[in-house]
Amino acid sequence: YYLQLLAGMSLLTTGVHSQHEDIPYQPVANICQTCMCLSSQDSDHRMHFNLDCSVRNFEHILARWPEEFGSQALAGGASTEIVVSYSGNRIKLLQQLPATNASLTLSCRHCGLQDLQAPLFMDAPNVQALYLSWNELTDNVLNPGLFRGPWNNTNYEPIGLNDLDLSHNRIARLERLLFEHTPHLTKLNLAYNKLSVLDAATTAAVGSVATLQRLDLSHNGLMSLPAELFPKLRSLRILDVSGNEFTVVPASLQQLGRSLVHLNLAGNRFPSLKENSFQGLVALKRLNISSLPALRSMEKGALILPAIEQLDCSRNPKLENLELDDLLSSRNLSQLDLSRNALTTLVLKESNSSIATSSNSSVSHKGIQEPWPRLRRLSISGNPWYCSCELFKALELSGLSHIEQEADGTEARCDTPYILAGAPLSNLTAEHICNMVIPKKYRAVDEEPPRFLRRRYIILTAIIASVVLVIGLVIGFIVVCVRRRLKGSDYGVQPIRYTSVRGSNLSQFSNLQPASVASKFNNAHAGASNGATTGAANA
Repeated sequence: YYLQLLAGMSLLTTGVHSQHEDIPYQPVANICQTCMCLSSQDSDHRMHFNLDCSVRNFEHILARWPEEFGSQALAGGASTEIVVSYSGNRIKLLQQLPATNASLTLSCRHCGLQDLQAPLFMDAPNVQALYLSWNELTDNVLNPGLFRGPWNNTNYEPIGLNDLDLSHNRIARLERLLFEHTPHLTKLNLAYNKLSVLDAATTAAVGSVATLQRLDLSHNGLMSLPAELFPKLRSLRILDVSGNEFTVVPASLQQLGRSLVHLNLAGNRFPSLKENSFQGLVALKRLNISSLPALRSMEKGALILPAIEQLDCSRNPKLENLELDDLLSSRNLSQLDLSRNALTTLVLKESNSSIATSSNSSVSHKGIQEPWPRLRRLSISGNPWYCSCELFKALELSGLSHIEQEADGTEARCDTPYILAGAPLSNLTAEHICNMVIPKKYRAVDEEPPRFLRRRYIILTAIIASVVLVIGLVIGFIVVCVRRRLKGSDYGVQPIRYTSVRGSNLSQFSNLQPASVASKFNNAHAGASNGATTGAANA
């Protein structure tokens, strides 16, 4: 113990002096009042130290470890673990880490990192995990000297890094010898970068990590994977290339046939999957071919995967058919997701099922051999199912009891025929459907139109409008005829005529009186006129 303590103190002294003194560090005094400092010991007597400085508005990291951790944090070696987080700060430059022999995990996400000081792990060679995602790192700051360990007279020692996360940065390429000092690297995450083309240097850098077990190249705009990428990656078990621009499954994947266990191809642009798309992947247990917007079909034989256990083939809006018979060789299938596609039916021939299961004695409660005895989850909701006898026979062979609802409560329902539209598949059986007589007059209706747009209402409206128009025309014709008839009879209305009073009264009166009265009236009028004339003359 004392030797370890002395070694730790010596390492601390040399480590602090070896760091760049011209670059300021965050003050360490009373740091546990600003950050969260925790320590514990497990049942195996391993010490665990946790330093959480997340979202503290720091611009630099600490120059040394907190005094509360004690000397064991420096000289503990493999029996001591330190977990440090600077995430959510404003650290533009990640400086050389403080000296320690303990197993170290460092997280510096969402910090706006633009530069890394090399050598970063000169005094912390036992770093296990480094998480630098969601920053602004470019390929210019990634160089082989970044990951080198201490100098041992002839060369730089390697570091113990096994988990490296560089996702969500601005990396366009990698240097050929970038990982020469990381011989223990098992996990590499390069997702959401700008690696649209894997050039020779990048391919050599990634392909040189023979210990790599998990590789994430998703969402980089890749259109191909070079054949030179995989020859040395004999230990690669998990490969994620989702969200890229592949139109065919890369043939180079066949080089991983004996090691690859999990393959994620979701979100690519495959128009179809060929018979030999997954040829040679004999160890593949999990396959994700979901969210493929252009996928329309799968050739027979495309899904012959003997070791497959989980298959996710969901959210493919143009996929209309799937060869379920291809999966009969997958006796270990436990999860099958076919939800939210454009599938209308599934076909599973009983003869093929019997042949595929002849080596296994598992049978269902009806005496029919089950093709997938380990199937526990079957999701088929969100498809426009045509509920036929053929579909329900396939479902009962595969295990209708394993069909489950989605998380939002939706379940598989019939879309056609019309008489069964909307009926949950869980409420129907093959015996019921196969014995049902479906009338031909029923047809699928996508959406019931409004009442005023239905055919019978349109015809009725036209008839009513025609009747009203005819009645109006008849009434108008009758009115015109009556007015013409009255105008030509005595009962018609005559217009009033106006004349002058003087002329009209005398003329009318003379016409009405007898001749004698008229003559007397005229003589008297003449005499009066004469007398008036004589009197005037005499005067």
